[in-house]
Amino acid sequence: MKKVLITGGFGKIAKHFIQNFNHKYEITAADIVTDTKTFTNNVTVEKVDLMDSSVCLRLCKGIHTVIHLAGLVDPVSESEELLETNIRTTQNIFKAAVKSKCKKLIFASSAQTIESYPTDIQVHKDMLVRPKNMYGVSKCFREALAAYYAYNKEITAICLRIGAYEFPKDFTEMSVRDLSAFLHPDDFNQLLIGCIEAPNLKYEVLNAISDNRYKRLDITESREKVGYLPKADAFELFKLKAD
Repeated sequence: MKKVLITGGFGKIAKHFIQNFNHKYEITAADIVTDTKTFTNNVTVEKVDLMDSSVCLRLCKGIHTVIHLAGLVDPVSESEELLETNIRTTQNIFKAAVKSKCKKLIFASSAQTIESYPTDIQVHKDMLVRPKNMYGVSKCFREALAAYYAYNKEITAICLRIGAYEFPKDFTEMSVRDLSAFLHPDDFNQLLIGCIEAPNLKYEVLNAISDNRYKRLDITESREKVGYLPKADAFELFKLKAD
């Protein structure tokens, strides 16, 4: 089995993936806050602070794929802490992955990298980044950092621009924009599997939303590059119309 390190391993995205695929991969779940009851015994749990580069180096030893989900999520904040934490932790884990000769980096980017485009425009991967907040700015930097390592070091890097990741049972209210960017957790799990297993990639920025009737992000390349086959349509799932 491939050895997979998942940072932010106790966040909702990571937990849903690990609980469904810990039989397929040998997984290490690393986070600054952990518990001993979430995962089965075949998942290694590491309570760590990724601000420490030596910790990142230890985590990456022997790992095939690093899935980097950790970071501060705050689309409102303009604080220096947001940028410092998100940039430094990403630099530490990317650098450690390269030093440890990991084969692949998968980075959780965000639709916030392009959120300043008008909502009636479908955003394609090759359009220039246009963030709406400092959180989006931090994601743009990390996409560029991933490109640097992919094109200058022996590692594959895939950045996934995640939309409105939400469990249907938690649905309260979504705008048409949110519905157009909706990402079902099961669809994202399938996308992650495709990214882990896809051969012959160097650097990719792939959009990560479900097969919504109206799509904020174009997912053509996600389908073509890693065999993404999303099933959910937010407009059908929640029985709402884009009026």
